[in-house]
Amino acid sequence: MNQVREFFANLHHFTNFLGGVESIRREPGGVARWTIATETPVGLVRMSLPVRQTSPHANVIEWSPAMNETQNLMRYSLKFEERKGATLVNVSQQVELRRKRAWDLHPGVGLMSEARLSSALQRRINEAIEEFLLQVKKRLEA
Repeated sequence: MNQVREFFANLHHFTNFLGGVESIRREPGGVARWTIATETPVGLVRMSLPVRQTSPHANVIEWSPAMNETQNLMRYSLKFEERKGATLVNVSQQVELRRKRAWDLHPGVGLMSEARLSSALQRRINEAIEEFLLQVKKRLEA
């Protein structure tokens, strides 16, 4: 379990294996700024998500919105559990983008409904995470 946890604790693995993650930069105060880009029905949307580690538990890695962040909110949690000689990793991710006007996120967003955009973004995130986990599994089992 320690090997798996250490792999996920290394943020460089996210930029190498998780599609859409362009960079993760450490900042003062324990903040890590994730820059993520994804294609949507209206074009490329790029987000900068400042987060901080928040879990005190040895078997959990959790990133939550940085203090004072009000627009780009991401919570990413990995829980590790030993089961029948294997390490089970439970992944949970939530992203919330808050803007006064839809076009503040992207000029084309005003042309589509919030539900359609949210659905498209969630689909892309799910696809990226599924591919990421497949690549990580191959790497750790090699």
